[in-house]
Amino acid sequence: MPPPTALARHRRRRTLLALLFAHLLQLIAYAALVYQELIDPPDPIPYHTSILSGQGWVDELYNGHPNRINTEFGVRRHIFNILIAELRWLGYGQSRYVSLEEKLGDIPLYVHLWNLPTANTPLPQRFMDNPLLFPFFENALGGIDGTHIPSWPSKEDRQLQRDRKGQVSQNVLCCCSFDMRFQYAVTGYDGSAADATMFSQSRMEDFRIPEGKYYLADAGFPNCKALLVPYRGVRYHLNEWLRSNQSPQNPQELFNLRHAQARNVIERIFGVLKSRWGVLRAPLKYDMEIQARVPVALMAIHNLILKYDLEEDKESPDNEDDAYDPMPRLDADTDGELASSMVVPLEEQAEAEQRRDLIANAMWEQHVEYLRSQNRM
Repeated sequence: MPPPTALARHRRRRTLLALLFAHLLQLIAYAALVYQELIDPPDPIPYHTSILSGQGWVDELYNGHPNRINTEFGVRRHIFNILIAELRWLGYGQSRYVSLEEKLGDIPLYVHLWNLPTANTPLPQRFMDNPLLFPFFENALGGIDGTHIPSWPSKEDRQLQRDRKGQVSQNVLCCCSFDMRFQYAVTGYDGSAADATMFSQSRMEDFRIPEGKYYLADAGFPNCKALLVPYRGVRYHLNEWLRSNQSPQNPQELFNLRHAQARNVIERIFGVLKSRWGVLRAPLKYDMEIQARVPVALMAIHNLILKYDLEEDKESPDNEDDAYDPMPRLDADTDGELASSMVVPLEEQAEAEQRRDLIANAMWEQHVEYLRSQNRM
């Protein structure tokens, strides 16, 4: 059989995109309906007055007040148009005989709207212009962490999905760049799963980190080649530094402070994602396979929004994930209970610790030189 022509491949891509677009509309509609059930603020002027459903309801939102489509879908109208255009270009669409769910089983949305970084992927200019972070973290790709999303499992799986606070959730492992773009995510893990376990299993599957590069992680992860974690037994989280009102006293404290400042991007992106789409703050009463797909779809749309709509960038230094995540934060002096779920060879641990010490000492030398230049030592 002769290989398919370029035209045939193009037609196939267009068909696949139309299919994905229709599925996204369903997910967004589900999210909007759940959001309406959770939040119904008083308004003297009637707002949700539509008696339509399905495509009619979408048309009404699209052609109505511009704020409505943003409220219901989490995107403004021109972003909605761009999403439609990109999906149609890729060929996704409705089939006459095969359901959207069946066709979408092997089509991950994130393939089209995010990519893992390579060894040559440049850091954001804003990051490189920060002398407190660059060049010290020049080989960092971004931040990594897990976040808990409320779930609705079967009765048999309910206990497994209870997290450390006793709430039922799925644990989601995410990586993002320093300009708040999602790069990788794995969803559907039980709420009881450790972040380090998700990371370890993902590394054995499709999570590729270029040699010499790493992600900034908290104390829930082990120190290894692919991760850079803070010093244990030393102040770490930004709110601890704010409460103490004290400057770093040694290289380890300075490293932890700047590490927390750089890694905070993953906390902010979780906060933005969950504040934009309320469906991530309440369990969806659907099959777990569907529940696991929803966060990935919304992460991809988040990337699309940042690509085409700078005014919608909700990045805020104070917008952390603590208000939404039922999983309490691990302090830097944690004994590493979660990290113990991933075994790292002693030689690799030693190399990672040496790398961290080199960065910390370089930071401290710069810091001391600055204090001397300001006659503060």
